[in-house]
Amino acid sequence: MAFLLRLGVLRGLLLFCVLICCPLVWLADTEPVGWGVVTSYVIPSLVVLLGFVLLLDALMNRIFMLEKGAEKRAVQQFRLWSDLGAFFLLLVCWLPYFSTIGSG
Repeated sequence: MAFLLRLGVLRGLLLFCVLICCPLVWLADTEPVGWGVVTSYVIPSLVVLLGFVLLLDALMNRIFMLEKGAEKRAVQQFRLWSDLGAFFLLLVCWLPYFSTIGSG
């Protein structure tokens, strides 16, 4: 519980979305019919948006870290590294899929 309080509710939901999207890379090449539209089009688009949001959140944590004391700085640093770790996880999971787009 202390982990979630230190992380924050919205950031926890953001990281939960990242954890949900990572294994869905295996379903990204399904036929876009019915629920396949979600895994073929929506989830890859959501991954790109999540990547931008994670990097923006990490940047804002770094900016807010400069103005705080030592105790608040530790919380901001924890949030910064959790955002960067989640971005790296997305990158590792989804880079092979995105690198095949456009190559014929």
